[in-house]
Amino acid sequence: MVHPARRVRTLLLGCLVVLSLFAAQLVRLQGLDAASVSAAALDGRLAVTSIPAERGRITDVDGAELAVSTERRRVIADPTLAADYTLRDDDGEIVAEGFTAVAQVVSEVTGASRASVLDKLENPEGSQYAVLVADVSPRTWQELRKRNVRGVSAEPFMRRDYPLGEASAPLVGWVGAGGLPAGGLELVHNTGLTGTPGEAVYEQGRNGEKISTGLYEETPAEPGQDVRLSIDSDLQWYAFDQVRKRVREAGALRGYAVVQEVRTGRIVALASYPSFDPGDDTQSVEDMRNTAIEDVYEPGSTAKLITAAAALEEGIVERDTPIEVPVALPRGGSVFKDVEPHPVLNLTFAGVIAKSSNMGTILVGEQLDDETFYSWLRKFGLGSPVGHGIPGESAGLVPAPDTWSATSKFTMMFGQGLSGSFLQQVSVFQTIANGGVRLQPGFVQGTTEAEGRYAETPVPAGTRVVSEETAATLSEIMQQIPATGGTAPLAAVDGYHVAGKTSTADRYDNDLGKYSGVTSSFIGYAPVEDPKYVVGVAVQRPTRIGRFGGVIAGPVFSSIMRYALQSEGIEPATTPPLTLDLEYDPAAKAPGESGDVTRGDIAIKDEGTP
Repeated sequence: MVHPARRVRTLLLGCLVVLSLFAAQLVRLQGLDAASVSAAALDGRLAVTSIPAERGRITDVDGAELAVSTERRRVIADPTLAADYTLRDDDGEIVAEGFTAVAQVVSEVTGASRASVLDKLENPEGSQYAVLVADVSPRTWQELRKRNVRGVSAEPFMRRDYPLGEASAPLVGWVGAGGLPAGGLELVHNTGLTGTPGEAVYEQGRNGEKISTGLYEETPAEPGQDVRLSIDSDLQWYAFDQVRKRVREAGALRGYAVVQEVRTGRIVALASYPSFDPGDDTQSVEDMRNTAIEDVYEPGSTAKLITAAAALEEGIVERDTPIEVPVALPRGGSVFKDVEPHPVLNLTFAGVIAKSSNMGTILVGEQLDDETFYSWLRKFGLGSPVGHGIPGESAGLVPAPDTWSATSKFTMMFGQGLSGSFLQQVSVFQTIANGGVRLQPGFVQGTTEAEGRYAETPVPAGTRVVSEETAATLSEIMQQIPATGGTAPLAAVDGYHVAGKTSTADRYDNDLGKYSGVTSSFIGYAPVEDPKYVVGVAVQRPTRIGRFGGVIAGPVFSSIMRYALQSEGIEPATTPPLTLDLEYDPAAKAPGESGDVTRGDIAIKDEGTP
């Protein structure tokens, strides 16, 4: 039997050994390994969150915001922690517990559906991450944060807002739910607009809350650069509203309008309808197209301006050259006629263009050889991308001469059998309005970096296409069109001298695989004495109130041009508009004399020989 004193000594020795082990461990933890243990504990409490960078603004020419980033919060939860939350009233009595309690508080503060919040907490079961409310303001989050709901926190993000909404959506573009640009100028200038995210490191408690007295280190985010467009937001909205009204009135498929500065090439407004809500990313990609940029169609009679310019430049005609337009014109195995039946007409070259005679245009244009005519189409930019950089642009289609059918050359003279974009066609008129110099259309006025430095985008060098004399002659001729005797008196702008051209083109429907309906358009510029703006309007497949370009598009052109000129403070004209002779008296001069006649059967040359 062990002596009691010996047993006590053994127990005491054992206790001393255990205590010495504890002491040694304490010395190691608090002395030798204090730094590493402390660091390990700190690492366990540290959380790292990304600080989103503010995306650069897109503004109009005067700084009005077209796209801006707004700081928002995404309310999230760890359901494994939220399951232990208890909601009590002011007296400490339990009101609700677990997910039901969390859903009640989140619903009260954010306005979200209680059932929706509860469903997100419960599904999928066992998840440690759930988005309870996708988008709330920072103020709302602060209110929710004060409720100290276990397991509930927030993620900061930047929401892209578009103050002009659908009026500018196809042009400006949009940023999708993933924060990535999905179209328009948002995509074109994404590199500059995108900032550099920052980072925040902080200590958190067992429930995920931030320890206010703990470690906090932050690397600030760097915002992206602002992009200032040449767009005038007031004019953009007005143009959109006018096109929207006309498309609805005409029962049309869609329509577009553009306003371009003549001397800089910059686009001041580019609107299309139907449009879309840039804040709704549930729409289909097809619904979010920029049809004013992407649509390619046969231009029709506005392309007669190219044929006319080529004939003047090549010395085939002058403004007052007499042209006998027959009842019908057989060419290439087909018989061509004008839109409205008529007897033999005695028109001047100015009259052929002003009255939009297909046969008269053919009689003039067929004196150009195939390669020369084709080269003039290309000089005016048809068949080549405009170069503005917006996604979806097409070069259009201008068939090469070796692919032409027997009638291709004749139809292309009046804008059928070739295709182009809306901006390509507007660019033809900008070239004439600018004295024969074509400028690349542009949308950017300048950029502003985060430091506030603003850099103006230079006006691109122009390309001379026709002489100033030819451009001036065409301007004189086109002044007759938006006039009482022309094809578009409804396109006139009271008080101003306007030059322009109508078009009513047969429209090819890809879905049907055949021609169906028309494209009605009017493109022009003003004031003719010193052109400031080119305005183009096109309406696809109108089914009501008419079909001709002067009737459908002319009034919209007039309204937009008037608004643009008056907004800019352009003074009305003080002289009457120019009036030209559009017809000639066949008895006044015989063939072979000065002012020889181009006829439907033969072309009488200047020297009087056939």
